[in-house]
Amino acid sequence: MISRYKQSKIGFKKAERLGIALCLLSFCSIAQNPILKLGKKDFMYAADPAAEVYNGKVYVYCSHDQDDAVSYSTMQDYLVLESDDMIHWKNHGVVLKPREYNWAQGQMNAPDVAYKDGWYYFYFPYDKTHIGVSKSRSPIGPWEEAVTDKITSIFDPTVFIDDDGQAYIYGSDNKINIGDKGRHIMGAKLKDNMIELDGPWMRLSEAPVSEAVHCFKRNGIYYFMGRKGWKTGYWMADAPLPTQPYAQFKGYITREQQEAPVHMSAIEFKNQWYFFYQRGDVNQGDFHRRSACFEKMEFNPDGTIVPITYTLD
Repeated sequence: MISRYKQSKIGFKKAERLGIALCLLSFCSIAQNPILKLGKKDFMYAADPAAEVYNGKVYVYCSHDQDDAVSYSTMQDYLVLESDDMIHWKNHGVVLKPREYNWAQGQMNAPDVAYKDGWYYFYFPYDKTHIGVSKSRSPIGPWEEAVTDKITSIFDPTVFIDDDGQAYIYGSDNKINIGDKGRHIMGAKLKDNMIELDGPWMRLSEAPVSEAVHCFKRNGIYYFMGRKGWKTGYWMADAPLPTQPYAQFKGYITREQQEAPVHMSAIEFKNQWYFFYQRGDVNQGDFHRRSACFEKMEFNPDGTIVPITYTLD
């Protein structure tokens, strides 16, 4: 017969093991990066993460690298990830296939989504720089054609809606010639219908940027982020289309990107800012098979961004 002391000791050890197991399960449930993990049933290579906050949830719109990709020419559709706590993520899978439209062909890289007047507008590149638009009443679709031709040409489009409801589209003039020679942050107004430019493209930066432009606003300051070399640089301005003076380059907020070009976005969710990016050194990936990740983003008292450290599990 086992004494009560031994029974209690055995019970304690069982409880201890159970506690450790629960702790490990809890740790696994909050393991952060990459968001989608190789070996899970919902795994896909999700690149160019464009994060948005709608109806109290985070939606991350991603381009899709094929499992056997050796170049970007096979990029052809888009997926969306959803979370209400930044811990548990639902992969809705491929939600948009623009090649089903008879006017949209070729390489389909970094997208963005914006909401206005009851519609979600999905901005996607085709043939690398031509910008098409789909729309939906839901942040995850189904999506329908909003246009039947490109609305403009720019590299890596991002759309920002200001507090007054005015919408702007940004990008880089990399790979196209729409302004001064070189590579710059470019911006333009959008009409209320969200599918037409309301004026010409304007150069917004003096310092060059390679690609992957993103815009957000915090405490009345407009921030522009983009790839400079293999790091994320950022600019600050007091207007959404700063021209004279241009947006001011403030420096770099990341170390050099490994095994992937730099692409990023930023959101505020439940009073915390987050920085989304991609990397190719996880999930057995590489330069053409990338995975979406994110980190907390902090600011100094003067509004500048604290350098960001990449993390994994």
